[in-house]
Amino acid sequence: MNARRSVPKGFIGLLGVVAIIASACGSSTTSTAPSATASEAPSVAAATEAPSPSLVNITPAPIAAGPGPNGGTVVRWFIGLGAGTQPAQIGPEQAFITAFNNSQKDVYIQYEIVDNTQASNILKTEIAAGNAPDIIGPVGVEGLNLFQDQLLDLKPLIDSTGYKSNGVDQSLVDFFNSLGQNGATVGLPFAVYPSFIFYNKDLFDEAGLPTPPTKVGDPYDGKPWDLDALRTLAMKLTVDKNGKDATQAGFDPNNIVQWGFESQYMDNYNLRAESAFFGAGALQDSSGKAVIPDYMAQAAKWYNDGVWKDHFIPTANQVTSDLLSGGSEFASGNVAIDEGHTWFTCCVTPSAPKKPFKFGFAVQPTVNGKITSPLHADTFSILKTTKVPDAAFKALQAIVASGDLLTAYGAMPADQTKQQAWFDSIDAQFPGMKLDWNVAKQMLAYPDIPNHQSNVPDYSKVRSAMQAFGNAYRTTQGLDIDAELAKLQQTLQGIFDEATP
Repeated sequence: MNARRSVPKGFIGLLGVVAIIASACGSSTTSTAPSATASEAPSVAAATEAPSPSLVNITPAPIAAGPGPNGGTVVRWFIGLGAGTQPAQIGPEQAFITAFNNSQKDVYIQYEIVDNTQASNILKTEIAAGNAPDIIGPVGVEGLNLFQDQLLDLKPLIDSTGYKSNGVDQSLVDFFNSLGQNGATVGLPFAVYPSFIFYNKDLFDEAGLPTPPTKVGDPYDGKPWDLDALRTLAMKLTVDKNGKDATQAGFDPNNIVQWGFESQYMDNYNLRAESAFFGAGALQDSSGKAVIPDYMAQAAKWYNDGVWKDHFIPTANQVTSDLLSGGSEFASGNVAIDEGHTWFTCCVTPSAPKKPFKFGFAVQPTVNGKITSPLHADTFSILKTTKVPDAAFKALQAIVASGDLLTAYGAMPADQTKQQAWFDSIDAQFPGMKLDWNVAKQMLAYPDIPNHQSNVPDYSKVRSAMQAFGNAYRTTQGLDIDAELAKLQQTLQGIFDEATP
């Protein structure tokens, strides 16, 4: 049984307690009306701040057929599939909408804010009843999977308006373009959460070991920063109660007090998520048959050996122990390295009475000569049932251009010109530390395409199968990983066969 603590709730799009992290960052004071490309969205500060309610499911009275109060075309924005329902976020959302509606007379945004736990079912009901909204979001890759067949392809609107994702690297544009079915573009670049190495600097100092590299291509201790280097380093940082590390004779694996590596909050041992820094690949071949990509098989064996042979990764039972704070492994101060996303800054600080420790960022190691930085992302989409696509796209441009919404959601902007304000807001949470945000910037150039959350037939069942596999190798010693992978492939094939007419 997997007793691992679930990831904290509220993360933007998919995991978002991080939405609260950056709330201290100040709002922009720009108040210009959106241009044709919405390069400057109206500022939240330009409107009167609405009080932040403590309840959700907030829907203003519907507007009768015809224009909105400002004379513009009414566009309905559905909020709740990801972030946006926290009390600290609702006020900024309402203020943004007020500012936008007051700034021009072409479009009038009407919002619908729905509890995250109810949102997907409510949206499905509205779609079935012919009462669908126009825009949904912020929503992550997994959320998009639930409504893939309902999303409008934005390419014709992008082409007709000449819209450009200003300040966004082409690799990220390509990533967002990869999220739709059959080549459709279903969202504009908005928020990104690259992954990289978090390390406990205090534990490195205590062991007298150099910290891992912060620049792509730099070596570690004179050798390539690759998977073998990560394994060796993690073993040196795994220590038993007698002070022996996992590379030394006499090391006692039954009495470990410090572990070298973990991939905390990777969706409860989901193999697809945990293996994503090894590479990227599809779970179906060109004929639709289930496949286990080579990188995923490699990762399964690496993790299994790390738990039971090399002992630098904690077992499921160890994760839930007091030594690892009952499922808050890195924050316990007893894990030296964690592979995680930018949103993980939410969870690195230990609870009182433990004292905070210094931590840092490092780039992902190469695996088979390549770097892969598994990417989480959030966007906004237009439903294909919209009767006002042009007006909805104009509103969509303003929404994704808003630095104030990014701040309210605690999101790292895809737009490089907006990133520093977000970095500053996170830095403020950790006084006395200098975090190297160039690591996060570099990792954006190496997204996993196809993404580890990309859609497959019956996504939820596939996700459960991947979690069951990962849970097995974290709880059961002596597994035949090749045999387990063969079973997993059979399970996936059964899921695909059942889901495909």
